Amino acid sequence: MAGRALLYVASFVALGATAAFAFDGVGRRSIAGALVWAVLVAAAAGAPALTGRRGRLAAVVLLPLGALLVTRTEMAPPPDTGGLRELAAFYADQLASGAAAYASDGFPLDLTTAGDLKLLLTLCLYAIVALAALLAFVLRRPLAAVVVLAVPFAFGVTVDHQARAALLTFAFIAFACCLLLYERALRRRGWESGDTATGLVGGAAAALLALWVVGALSVSGSLPLWDWRAWDMSLGGGERLVFDSMEGYAGLLDPENEERVMLVTSPVPAYWRANALDRFDGTGWFTGEVKAVRLGAIPRGDAFVYNVPPVDVVPRGALVRQSFEVQGIETDYFFTGGAVTTLDYARDVPVRVSDGLALGIDRPLGPDLEYGMTAVAPALQPADLIGRGRAYPPEVARRVALPFPSPAQSAATATEADWRAAMQDAPEHREWRGLYRLNREIVGEATDPYEVALRIERYLRLNYRYSLSTPSPKDRSPYADFLFNSRMGFCQHFAGSMAVLLRFNGVPARVAVGFATGVKVGSDEYVVKRNDAHAWVEAYFPSVGWVTFEPTPGQRAPGAATSSANASFDDPFADAEGIDLRAGPAPERGLPRGFREDPGLAVIDDLAGQAAPGLRTRDWLPWAIVAVVAGALVAWPAGRALLRRRGLRRGDPGARLRVALAVLRADLADFGYAVPPSQTPDETAAFIGSRFDLDARPLVGRVQAVLFGGRVATEDDAAAAVAFRRELRRRLRKRAGRRRTLLALYGLGRRTAAARVSSGRYACAPRVGR
Repeated sequence: MAGRALLYVASFVALGATAAFAFDGVGRRSIAGALVWAVLVAAAAGAPALTGRRGRLAAVVLLPLGALLVTRTEMAPPPDTGGLRELAAFYADQLASGAAAYASDGFPLDLTTAGDLKLLLTLCLYAIVALAALLAFVLRRPLAAVVVLAVPFAFGVTVDHQARAALLTFAFIAFACCLLLYERALRRRGWESGDTATGLVGGAAAALLALWVVGALSVSGSLPLWDWRAWDMSLGGGERLVFDSMEGYAGLLDPENEERVMLVTSPVPAYWRANALDRFDGTGWFTGEVKAVRLGAIPRGDAFVYNVPPVDVVPRGALVRQSFEVQGIETDYFFTGGAVTTLDYARDVPVRVSDGLALGIDRPLGPDLEYGMTAVAPALQPADLIGRGRAYPPEVARRVALPFPSPAQSAATATEADWRAAMQDAPEHREWRGLYRLNREIVGEATDPYEVALRIERYLRLNYRYSLSTPSPKDRSPYADFLFNSRMGFCQHFAGSMAVLLRFNGVPARVAVGFATGVKVGSDEYVVKRNDAHAWVEAYFPSVGWVTFEPTPGQRAPGAATSSANASFDDPFADAEGIDLRAGPAPERGLPRGFREDPGLAVIDDLAGQAAPGLRTRDWLPWAIVAVVAGALVAWPAGRALLRRRGLRRGDPGARLRVALAVLRADLADFGYAVPPSQTPDETAAFIGSRFDLDARPLVGRVQAVLFGGRVATEDDAAAAVAFRRELRRRLRKRAGRRRTLLALYGLGRRTAAARVSSGRYACAPRVGR
């Protein structure tokens, strides 16, 4: 019993450690040591409960004390701290500071110097593991403990894009099965090796199935699982539309779903912009800290007018009137088709304009929404962007930095060797160490920001392939994996990667999100569907403002002819080093099957038949795992039956008779009727006759004559035992039903209650357990 208790505690510790390693993915710097220490303390505090009633009382006292131990180990108070009140105030301040840092920081969290945030995360994990220990050790509810530990595990996996998430999932399920298995062992007096093998086989099968589901999915399927910050755009049934992150974008682009999102009336085509993501943390793009100004509502007739204050620089263009009819969704932003000057809406709502030119609403609007606006639609030519220099306003330059060094930041990182040496100080961004060489290949000797932007845009369109299904990323950042490994992705990858490359060259850039133009259905009307959801790039040029670029193959940039993806683009650098940046159809490898090119846009016709490249290179993996699981499910009962009956055809009739009787007793035990050693053959026969209406007296007479009468067993004796066992098994299956029969095949149908099944003065006891 002590050995089983030790295995039970070890399974809990392993399960908690797995959750701790997954939870460690929330930070850029690993704090796995502190998290595992918290797990060990919680397990040590709760384990005494397995010794009995006094141990349970001790565990209830030790678990809170463990929190104090973890706190003092993680952060010692200042030497001049005196008294419990000052000590409590110190730690309360640290936790409040950590909570504020958590609320303001983005994932992965910066734990390099944030001791207060590290303390907060460690104590949060300790509290969760302590609750699980209370359930597993004191209350003996291991399943509830597994559910509790699944919370930090799932939270960590959702923000950790590394491939280790699949292995952690496998380990978590395996250790959870071990915990449940050994808890069952603690409750039973008798425990055989076959019981352990059954549990381990079932746990391994469940873990392999989970590994297949998590590990064999492509990026388009796995990112929504891995990142709860996903760009939640489940359109339908009044779902909410959020534009604060780009992760999980492929989940929106469903080729089978052509649901209409909105009808736009505009004299010029445009991208219908919701928001701009201007913070890159080395892993993903997010909305940074913005200075939002609330707009005042001016009544005008049956509506309200909101005057949008002008920004410092707006690209020159024509003032146009646009109207939007949004259907079936809730949104935090008003979509726009240019630099907005006025917004018309039927209600007085809190509208805020950010310095990223996004019109946000405090409370989501919808599911049906109609509004109008006046906006400046850019009308630029390439000549307007050449030679603008790099005199960027401080507020622009300050908010477009990369989290790792770039040659544009300092002359100390101008060469590749110097830059790679500087990258040694940022080991969390090691997946970007190939950026310098790739950038040199793309940009060459170009220095003009506009030429740099055109070269990056054209390079991505020509050398990378569009695909909604991509292999699972090998790097933490899907954009680094896109640039250096897979070289395939959707608009999220193209736009995010181009913005990184522009910033690497010192050009302010951000990612704009919203919808592409859609399909023109009238002189000034555009139908926008779910599959028109899009991300593109905006780069800043002094005295011009933010200008749109389109790096995604197959897409045509609407509006101003300043992008190489625009049909009317005229390349001003056509003779530069023999590189032709003029517009033209993307090469065949750059277009996904089902794209068609219209004069100003490209839409998805049919991607349903497109094979997933991520699965194409690993077609054998899911089938191999299915074969292993199916083989285990079939081999276990078959092998069990063969081992049990291996003596029925070998040896003399007496030996085969004894084997037949042993198999008969095992069959009864499988269905929950274990024959105790103290029960005589006559009592067993009486039980079988009363319970299953099967006369066992002739067989018992043969057996007693052989075992106790000295008669030599014959072939008829062995055959009679085999025939009787078959008939009894048939009646057992009929009486038990399909479910219990299936459990009996795997040895899982044995009763664990200590009660006896009686029939008159005869009894056949179930297997003794709880």
